[in-house]
Amino acid sequence: MPKTRVSIKWQILFSLISPLNIWAFYRIKKLRRYVLYVLVPSLAVSGIMFTAAYYEAMVLDPLEQDASTEQTLSYMTPIEPQVGKLDAMPYPLISIATSVAFSSLSAYLVIKWSREWNETIK
Repeated sequence: MPKTRVSIKWQILFSLISPLNIWAFYRIKKLRRYVLYVLVPSLAVSGIMFTAAYYEAMVLDPLEQDASTEQTLSYMTPIEPQVGKLDAMPYPLISIATSVAFSSLSAYLVIKWSREWNETIK
């Protein structure tokens, strides 16, 4: 691939679209750093949040079943409100915040590295 200048506006757009972000960083020869700085931490945060949500739903609050409710039919058992028993983490808010943070980091890195790339072409 010949060394040509890249449009920073297009690079920003590509960095915000999920499959194209890899292409944006590949064009400026910074794909490995992007994977190390953005993709790996993003996957780690997603894994931690999934594990925390699973732990909270399955281990901390397994619907408090006892021997008497297990033998009755599910449509006959009274449902107790779970409000106040377990303070749930705001997973949607955390998910949106981390998504915005990693997208912003991606845009910042593509701007910085695209400018450096274009300066080496001159």
